[in-house]
Amino acid sequence: MDKKTMLKLFGEAFLRSLVVLMAIAIIGFSAFFVIKVNSDKKVLAEAEAKINTTEYSEDQLHDMLEEENAKDTEHKKEEPVTEEVTTEEATTEVQEIPSTDKNILILNSTSVSGLAGAWSNKMNGAGFANTAVGNYKSGTETQTKIYVSEEGMGEDLKAYFSDATIVVGSLDASQYTIIKGSLSTIDIFIVIGSSDTTVQ
Repeated sequence: MDKKTMLKLFGEAFLRSLVVLMAIAIIGFSAFFVIKVNSDKKVLAEAEAKINTTEYSEDQLHDMLEEENAKDTEHKKEEPVTEEVTTEEATTEVQEIPSTDKNILILNSTSVSGLAGAWSNKMNGAGFANTAVGNYKSGTETQTKIYVSEEGMGEDLKAYFSDATIVVGSLDASQYTIIKGSLSTIDIFIVIGSSDTTVQ
């Protein structure tokens, strides 16, 4: 056998092998493609069956979708920028009203006789000229109380007593009797307590 014949036989065998290999590859790809298509069809059919057998109505699904979209929108919203607002603190300063020109009734709530009169003399000497004295009829007070008709009054009187408190309000006429002096109106009531029995 000469070289040409051998080469010819070898070429033919090679071509046949190549054709066989290509045929096997084509068959393999075809089989894979068929299997894949069938698998996808099955998955689609299952998904369709699930959608068709869902227990939610169309309106419910629509509402659920809108709810999900609203949640997404909320998450996407930028966080609000918190600006520091510097506001001046509202200080409600009460304007002090002098008591020197006010009508003051000094009442004794203790058993010490003449105590209201002694305090009246002290107040007159300090510039509080419009005073009257009397007795407090609603029991003994431990602490001196200064009843004023409006806020800001009586602050200049506190310094004369050991531990006086200011009360915005008035006393009923049944709670006291006036012994000395007369006032057309009463702006301030001072009820002397047992802590202020000594006039200094």
